Amino acid sequence: MSLAAPIVAVALDATAVALLGWTTWIAFRARERPSGRSFTALSGMLMTWGLCEVASELPELSALESISSLASIGAFIVALFIPAALAVYALSYTGRGTGFTWLRVLVAVGIVLPLGLAAAVFIGDPTTTTAERTLASLLGTELVLMFGLFVYATYLLVGHGRSNDRLSGTQMPVVLSGVAAPYLGGLVGNGAGAVDGVTIGLLASGGLLAVALRRYPVSTGFPKAEHVARTRVVEALQEAVVVIDWDAHVLDANERTGDLFGSAPTDLVGEPIGSVVDGLESVDLDPGATGTVTLRTTVGRREFEYSVSAVDGASDDDGATPTARAVLLRDVTDRQTREQRLTVLNRVLRHNVRNELDVVLAHADRIEDDGPRTAITDRATALVDIGEKARSAEAIMTASTESPERVDVTEIAATVVEEHRREHPEADVSLSCPSELTMSSHPVILRQLLVELVENAIVHNHAASPSVEVGAATTPDGTAELVVADDGPGIPDREADVISNGPETQLEHGRGMGLWLVNWATAQLGGELTFDRDEPEGTVVTVRLHDVEYEP
Repeated sequence: MSLAAPIVAVALDATAVALLGWTTWIAFRARERPSGRSFTALSGMLMTWGLCEVASELPELSALESISSLASIGAFIVALFIPAALAVYALSYTGRGTGFTWLRVLVAVGIVLPLGLAAAVFIGDPTTTTAERTLASLLGTELVLMFGLFVYATYLLVGHGRSNDRLSGTQMPVVLSGVAAPYLGGLVGNGAGAVDGVTIGLLASGGLLAVALRRYPVSTGFPKAEHVARTRVVEALQEAVVVIDWDAHVLDANERTGDLFGSAPTDLVGEPIGSVVDGLESVDLDPGATGTVTLRTTVGRREFEYSVSAVDGASDDDGATPTARAVLLRDVTDRQTREQRLTVLNRVLRHNVRNELDVVLAHADRIEDDGPRTAITDRATALVDIGEKARSAEAIMTASTESPERVDVTEIAATVVEEHRREHPEADVSLSCPSELTMSSHPVILRQLLVELVENAIVHNHAASPSVEVGAATTPDGTAELVVADDGPGIPDREADVISNGPETQLEHGRGMGLWLVNWATAQLGGELTFDRDEPEGTVVTVRLHDVEYEP
């Protein structure tokens, strides 16, 4: 054989290694994806097979029998375990999980044991006929097992690809062909040519897996819902979940339940729910029941919202009686405390502070000096306004819990505009709306939203005659759009940033409650709020609103 033959083979193997190396590197960079690590391992093992082929075919190394033998043995071992890597990838990609089960442990033992015995026989006496037969039998068993894993992985991937509309019909054939190519090449190639079949197969693997990685979501995974274990979902919940039978004895519980009530979930099974959860014994736990209850936990008494759902058995009869009940417990202590705190603060602002400020204003009228009297009156009036804003905020939050109704946006806008024309005769408040614009919404919140927008546009405009334009229209996609434009100095960027970015801090906060009320009202209506600058000056506030569910 000429020197050119091994050089061509090495060049092709090196090309295959380069392609597989590139694929492995790209897959490794996406290793945090659900199937990224298993695809990386699969591609990396094929690359290692190619490296072993390069080492066994390099003229300088092939002349050294020990190096050539080690490279050949390495290629054989890697090729032997690739079907197992493919099976792991298939399990991961289809959402069945790659953790150890008893069956998978037995398969792993079945893979390792024949190899260990074969190595022992080979080391003991590889020359005898008995040893050779034993060695061949063990390796044959290993090959049959690996072939079975390859068939199983193919079954999983092909079936998954056919049943999932989000996957291309060519994705699974490309991936499987990329893995199978070296084996098929080894079976077909007879080694008589300049390049053997394995080399051609590895080159095909590199090209096919590179194409698969670039064109298909091979690292993402699209598991079916039934293969994402429901127990994992339940264990990941921050809420306690307890399953009880019709005698209110515990059938199952998640880890969160154990943490809250001081017992391992397995220790709770069979116990009456009342002895497990102190405070739940007198609660109605019929399917569909909901409410709030105080329970004793490992961190003291806490308030919980509970809901009870019926659990059906493994029967195809839709009318069958449920076999158990699932009780979900959500800790709402912090939320209730926060709501109570806000209620108390709101009451203090609305009543106590206002009453005291009324006294201040009454005494301020007796001050003869205009300067101090005006300063006191202005500040006290501003504080009274804050109390009114707090009342408005409470009205918004209360109204959001009520059922929506069919409202005429044009009518509400016209009413708000007319009120501000009377209260601010110096302002030019115009209205541009269709004759009727109806939608399902909360009228109290919608009115308060427009009141705040128009009020802000007028009081923060220092011109002698502020100009405010109120508009409403229906966009092409069917949503209602409210627009309030003014010719004032514009909303400071800092104010808009605070509203857009979320919670206030000591360093980043707004000057008042007006814009917060607008933001809260928009959120309660499920709308979208934007601020834009008008030309040559002023602000355009746009609120896009969508119909909410409405039952006449």
